[in-house]
Amino acid sequence: MDQPVTLTPADILAIAKRRRWSFAAPALSVLVIAALVALLLPSFYKSTATILIEEQEIPTEMVMTTVTSFAEQRIQQINQRIMSFTRLLEIIERFNLYADMKGKSTTEEIVDQMRKDTELKPVSAEIIDRRTGRPTSATIAFTLAYQGKEPPVVEKVANVLTSLYLEENLKVRSKQAQDTTEFLEGEMTRVKQELAEIEGK
Repeated sequence: MDQPVTLTPADILAIAKRRRWSFAAPALSVLVIAALVALLLPSFYKSTATILIEEQEIPTEMVMTTVTSFAEQRIQQINQRIMSFTRLLEIIERFNLYADMKGKSTTEEIVDQMRKDTELKPVSAEIIDRRTGRPTSATIAFTLAYQGKEPPVVEKVANVLTSLYLEENLKVRSKQAQDTTEFLEGEMTRVKQELAEIEGK
């Protein structure tokens, strides 16, 4: 029956010296392949902006839910407008984006690629609901990112997209403010009529 062999540290060191090329060759190969992949793959850069969602100034208790809308819904509505074919095509032509795809891909495919390179993510946090006094999750901001191969162009495109979101948000808020004003004026007229009827009685 074979006896178990006990290796001393000196034995292990001697084996490692004898087999050093067996260990070094695969490690060196992996290192070279990793370096080649890193050098040959195109570099991508991402520019990200974080946009804070401000709370509406008119108290929610005074405004019906039909007049106001949730932040998530507003973000999605704005996103659909900004990510429209016409808007994105304007940006693509303005900055000459995806020049390598022109002639090989259709305009729709190029616009779809820009949609893939643009990322919108809501940022949520736990807040206290003033109506119920209970903690609830709410969207307090969102991040908008664009990625591409040229850092200066990526930054400019991200800035343009951010400006478009802010402009569209201002339009939505102006419309909501107008709707709110009309609602409050209607409520005031209704209350005046009720008071006049009560006084008449």
